[in-house]
Amino acid sequence: MFANRYQINLSTLATGTTATTINLPITMEYQLVDQSELIDRVFVDVEVEKAINPIIDYEKVRFLPLNLSGNGLETIIYTLDLSGATNYGAIGFSDDDIKFNKENFKETFLNLSFYDTDNPLTQTLISFVTLFSEIKTTDLLPIGTNIGIPGQPKPASQIPLTYVLDSPILKHRGFAEGYHLYDYKDELNIGDFKYLYMRGTFKNAKTGKSINLMVQNNALPIDNLVHELYTRYKLVRTTTGFYYEIDDSYHGDGTSGPNNVIYAANTVTINLYQIKAL
Repeated sequence: MFANRYQINLSTLATGTTATTINLPITMEYQLVDQSELIDRVFVDVEVEKAINPIIDYEKVRFLPLNLSGNGLETIIYTLDLSGATNYGAIGFSDDDIKFNKENFKETFLNLSFYDTDNPLTQTLISFVTLFSEIKTTDLLPIGTNIGIPGQPKPASQIPLTYVLDSPILKHRGFAEGYHLYDYKDELNIGDFKYLYMRGTFKNAKTGKSINLMVQNNALPIDNLVHELYTRYKLVRTTTGFYYEIDDSYHGDGTSGPNNVIYAANTVTINLYQIKAL
């Protein structure tokens, strides 16, 4: 606060003076006293909080697949039917492409895209899995064959368009990429669940074609096709961990009954078909 300072010296006052005066201005400057804590709490702290970005936990966790009994799955199989073509020979690959593991074979893959909803107008891509073609043990010629050297790959026409994912714990020599799903840790509390909707696309590096897939092996009108594009995955969190199930009764059009997902003991097969529209 600003103020004028006056000093009165009695020796300077005339003899007999009984009073004197000091002129004060009508307006005076002022300042707040003892309000700093209130200002910090009500204004400063609030504005600082607004300026700080929220803390987001980007840590992801691994979800383990379960069968219908709630036990861990041993194998997940994705099978493709591209308008009747169900093997590599039928989609343009030669025996040498497979035998010599050429780039056009290795770079051919199945892409699985996971969305938060099956509505293409509002959905957000959450994650994706890329499954590259590889020669599996079942694709090799057995001992005693008379059509080639045992241990060498079978003819391309005998190698099915399948992608087999094995549990890295139960099958140490299997192919495990894509067996687990991953999602953000803070998305689910214990007892909560959420759905993800998977849509598949097959990329053929031999022909350069990209083929969109659906879950039904029938030609459908365009209006009905949107309901047959997705396979539903249910992600759950329990007191023992994070798990997911592949829904064997989901239909995008709201109907019930079996779909493209088939469970058998510790194995699940997901059948995907090339889109055919009327």
